[in-house]
Amino acid sequence: MPLEIRPIEPDEVLAYRRAVRFGFSTPDTTDDADWASAMFDPIDRCIAAFDRDRIVATLRSFATELTLPGGATVPAGALTAVTCHPTHRRQGVLTQMLGSDLAASRARGEPCGVLIAAEYPIYGRFGYGPATVATAWELDARAANFANRGAGTVEFADDETLRKEAPAIFDRVRRARPGMIDRSEFVWDYRCAIRRAPDDKPWSGFRLLCRDDDGMAQGWANYTFEDKWEGMRSFDKVDVVDLCAATPEAEARLWRFLAELDLVATIAAADRPLDDTLPWLLHDARVAKCSRTHDFVWVRPLDVAHLLTERAYTTAGQVVIDVVDPQGFANGRFRLDATADGATCMPTSNSADLTVPVRTLGAVVLGGHRVRMLHTAGWLDEHTPGAVAVADRLLAGDVAPWCNTWF
Repeated sequence: MPLEIRPIEPDEVLAYRRAVRFGFSTPDTTDDADWASAMFDPIDRCIAAFDRDRIVATLRSFATELTLPGGATVPAGALTAVTCHPTHRRQGVLTQMLGSDLAASRARGEPCGVLIAAEYPIYGRFGYGPATVATAWELDARAANFANRGAGTVEFADDETLRKEAPAIFDRVRRARPGMIDRSEFVWDYRCAIRRAPDDKPWSGFRLLCRDDDGMAQGWANYTFEDKWEGMRSFDKVDVVDLCAATPEAEARLWRFLAELDLVATIAAADRPLDDTLPWLLHDARVAKCSRTHDFVWVRPLDVAHLLTERAYTTAGQVVIDVVDPQGFANGRFRLDATADGATCMPTSNSADLTVPVRTLGAVVLGGHRVRMLHTAGWLDEHTPGAVAVADRLLAGDVAPWCNTWF
């Protein structure tokens, strides 16, 4: 019997949540209909594959905004909860589901899709390219001496205070940083522990707010504390769950506050940008070590003309790009005319300077990866001598793309 693939109904949200959890090998799920309904709202973008009355594969997308180089935002379809039970793998189920979701996203006017890839090799086949990089840092707190001490006052905050202050800070940050997406009211409630998943343990960390001299909140940090002693000496560790600041002064002040906590030997922070200022705040940058670098948000172009017109460019130039999309959503030849004051990208019949697979365009559209590098690696073809150099200059960003929101 063929599988039935369709959006779920309201009375199927608990079964859907169990199927998602099972797909990620976490089968123990506390039943909570209110939580499941809020988590998967709106349910019309929750797709399931049914084998008779049992969900065997899941896929969910939701509407968000993606920031492009220059600060413009575009609608995007964010893909998440992609699972397939082991009994139904390698049968083309997710290929069918993902193709349908991308078609629906294109029809809604979303010029791109975004996701965080659980496995690297999978999503390039569907036109996604790795567009942002995340880093993790370890700071030797006892050796840290801040050349830039920052400014402002730091205070401990409760959940409700952070929930009130953090969204406005975050909104200023996300509009200045390509690669970031917005956060829904539900996500903010969850991140501030106003609402907790029925399976979650209570938040056991600390929350900080940094205010400027006028009392305005300019940054926050959430962290947990690991108590560790050896031979009557403290080797306590701080794990920074989240640190976000709208001003350089607040960011430096929060880092310094954490480094000056009593008994702390090490500060660890994940999900940081590639161009993190942390080591540059210190007299000795070597006491801050980048411990991990990895891909994070992947971008899937769906409307090339819209996407390339909306982003900003720091130099002028023209290039004709032939975009190859096996799924057919972004196929076509486009002429990009860019200046520092704006750009146009339109379909053209002119000869192509470059042939660019759609996943390659997704990897470079936020300015985080260089066209020249990907050409050297074989990710695109040059037909007009010098076209790679032109595209490299045009698409390079002046701010490293970053996203600090898991989805």
